[in-house]
Amino acid sequence: MTEKNMKQCLKDESFWLRLPFMLLFFIVWRLTELVLIGIILVQIVFRLFKGEPQLQLLQLGSQLTLFSYQVFRYLTFNTEAKPFPFADWPNAQAADANPYVPSEAVNEDATPSEKSINKS
Repeated sequence: MTEKNMKQCLKDESFWLRLPFMLLFFIVWRLTELVLIGIILVQIVFRLFKGEPQLQLLQLGSQLTLFSYQVFRYLTFNTEAKPFPFADWPNAQAADANPYVPSEAVNEDATPSEKSINKS
């Protein structure tokens, strides 16, 4: 990298504007991690005592993992698109071949390929 290129990179306004968002999303990701740990523990209790996980927590867990994925992509410079609240909240998706999720719980907004995955 030449000195001219480095100076140009240091003057790149979009990079400097991105840094505070990256810090914010890193903190949000860490908080999301704590919430997911809580969901895991509650789901273990539900599974032990009711024989199946709680459907709303399955959906929330799915949404939070998709949100975390969006945050990771932003933090690693794989996308310029900022995650929620700058974009839509991720739709819940049933787990792959999850026997606990009834077919009527499949997200109606899902794409046809997502619906076929969720029905299997």
